[in-house]
Amino acid sequence: MTRADRAFAALVGLATVSSVVLLALFATLVVRAQQLAIHGPSDTADLVAVLVLGLAICGIGLGLGSLMRQLLATASLIRSLLRRRVPTPLAAMRAAAALGMAGRIDVVADRRAFSFCYWFIRPRVCLSTGLLARLEGDELDAVLLHERSHLLRRDPLRLVIARYFAAGLYVVPVVEELVEYYTLEKELEADQDAVHALGDVGPLARALYKVLPDADQLELGLLTPVGALSATEARIDQLIDGRALPLRVRPVSVALSGGAILGAAVLALVQANTAGTLAAMPPLFAGPGLLLAPASLLFAAAVSGGTQQLRLVIR
Repeated sequence: MTRADRAFAALVGLATVSSVVLLALFATLVVRAQQLAIHGPSDTADLVAVLVLGLAICGIGLGLGSLMRQLLATASLIRSLLRRRVPTPLAAMRAAAALGMAGRIDVVADRRAFSFCYWFIRPRVCLSTGLLARLEGDELDAVLLHERSHLLRRDPLRLVIARYFAAGLYVVPVVEELVEYYTLEKELEADQDAVHALGDVGPLARALYKVLPDADQLELGLLTPVGALSATEARIDQLIDGRALPLRVRPVSVALSGGAILGAAVLALVQANTAGTLAAMPPLFAGPGLLLAPASLLFAAAVSGGTQQLRLVIR
C-alpha cells in the first residue's frame, strides 16, 4: 500500500468513526427538538440541545454549500474546456495508445500548458494544445504516464469522496489536513509511477519546468479535475533528491478534533437519556458542566472548521 493509499484509508477510517458519533448526536438532538417544540425547555440540557442542533444545521449547510460550490465550479470549467475540444494530434494519439489510454484522451484548444484527469467512473485525460506544443516525445510520455496513474486509481472519484468528508465533517479539522496531505501525496505518487516506467527522472522534470509559466494561470478546482502538472516544492524536491513528503498535522487540529468527537459522544449519551444519565453521576458532576464542557469542545472545533469552509466558499 502506497503512502497515498494509507492516507486515504486513514481519512476514510477517521471520517467513518466521526460520522457515526456525529450522526448519533444529531439523531438524539432531532428527537429532543421535537419534545422541546411540544413541551418547551425545562433545564440546561434543553438549552444545550437547542444550541448544538442549531450549530449542526448551520454547519451542514455551510459544508454542503462549500462542497456544491466547488463541484459546480469545476464542472463548469470542464464543460467550457471541452467546448474547445479539437482532434487529437497523431503523435498524442499514438503515445496514448502505446500506454493503454486509447480513446480516453481529450485535447482542447488553449495556449496555456496543462493536463488533468477528470470524471469518476471512467476517468479521462485532458491535454491542452499549448502543452502539446511545448513537449518533446519523451516529455509527453512522462505527462501521460503521470495522468495514467490518476486514471487507473480513479483519483477524481477518491478526491471527491475526500472533499465530501472534509466539507461534511468540518467539526473535525484534522480531516481537512488529511485531505490536503492526500491531495499532494497522490501527485507525488503519480510522479513516481511515471519516473519508474521511464527509468529516468529527466523527461518529467523537463515537462514540469515547461509548464511553470502557466502553473498559476488556471484554477482547476478543489474537487475535479485532479493531477494538474502544477509545480510544487514537494514535487520538485522529490524529483531532485527523492525526499518524501512528511505528514504534518497541527497539534491544535488534533486537539480540536479529539475534543469534538469526545464532546459529541458525551452529548449523544446525555441527550439520549438525560434524566438517567444525570441521576447516575456524582453530584459534583451532575450539573451544567456535564453538558457545557463537551458542547464547548464541539463549538470550538466547529468555529475552526467552519472558518476553513467559509474561506473555501469565498474563494
